[in-house]
Amino acid sequence: MNEKHAQKPIHGGDIWTAAEKWGVPMEEILDYSANINPLGPSPRAISAIRDSIPRLTHYPEPTGESCKTALAQYLEVDGSNLVLGNGGSELIYLLGRMFYKGRLVLLAPCFSEYGEGLENTQAVRINLEPREQFRLPLQHIRHILQPGDLIFIGNPNNPSGNLFDKQELLEVAELVDNLGAVMVVDEAFLDFTGNDSFSLRYEATRHPHLIVVGSLTKFFAIPGLRLGYAVANVKHIKRMEYLLPTWRINTLALVAGRASLQDRVYIQKTIAMVAKERRWLTQQLQSLPFLEVFPGESNFLLINAEKSGLTAAEWQQRLGPLGILIRNCSNFHNLSPHYFRVAVKEREQNQRLLKALINCAP
Repeated sequence: MNEKHAQKPIHGGDIWTAAEKWGVPMEEILDYSANINPLGPSPRAISAIRDSIPRLTHYPEPTGESCKTALAQYLEVDGSNLVLGNGGSELIYLLGRMFYKGRLVLLAPCFSEYGEGLENTQAVRINLEPREQFRLPLQHIRHILQPGDLIFIGNPNNPSGNLFDKQELLEVAELVDNLGAVMVVDEAFLDFTGNDSFSLRYEATRHPHLIVVGSLTKFFAIPGLRLGYAVANVKHIKRMEYLLPTWRINTLALVAGRASLQDRVYIQKTIAMVAKERRWLTQQLQSLPFLEVFPGESNFLLINAEKSGLTAAEWQQRLGPLGILIRNCSNFHNLSPHYFRVAVKEREQNQRLLKALINCAP
């Protein structure tokens, strides 16, 4: 077994291990390590799940057509340009297998599962600079990209939380097209911005070298059910559907997704609350002299704790017994051991986080 097989990417959200490690009841843990809608699932989704429990004795829809129809309306794209996945990660893994030819091009830092599921990959990493607010290094990308490359870009980027300029992404897409490469744009956190004008999904329906991946699990708070999607031209969608298992989306995920997409009150409430709390939490964290906070556009914030003299792991050791989890970002490429990420939650929870950070500071 090689090193790549030995360990999968480490993520946040493992409240089970945290509860056992620090002796804190699971229901009392504040999980700031996973970027999930703090409002919880849509009430419509909860109701739909309850109503669908008797259907568990039947197989789900083979390709999730009813949910795909609702998603097509929500995204304003044709259903023939959509494929559903058992979480966005399933589709990220699939796209890697479909389009990896020799080089994987990744920004650093970025979501750790880009390119996972491939063996013996040649990965080329393009560093994003913290002092430049992790902006897209367009000239460097132009210099690096070669024919046949597969490049993944998250927008907003994870863990930095910044949005890349759409025109710059379109320039990368044009370069990719000219080189015969493939570009996958991950828009898993774009819904939280409340501004879909940054989305490249419409362009993806027309251009064979551009694919957009999205997620319903984060914005609609159903990560335990797993539901993601990809937008691409019809040829790619048909191939993806052929390569994916039938019945891969369970019945409860399909009904929850469909109900969530139709809950406009919940959607608008989420966007407004996250924007308000993100501004407030950013200001409060920036007032702490021992932390450097990077302004984000989604539902999480990246923090450099070097001024505190503590690593992210040491911060977690201090916060864990208080029932607070943070995302240690030391395993992201191009980030030092002092970086960690926190989600944006509701005011009372955010106040508890701030109080804990102040009390745990050296």
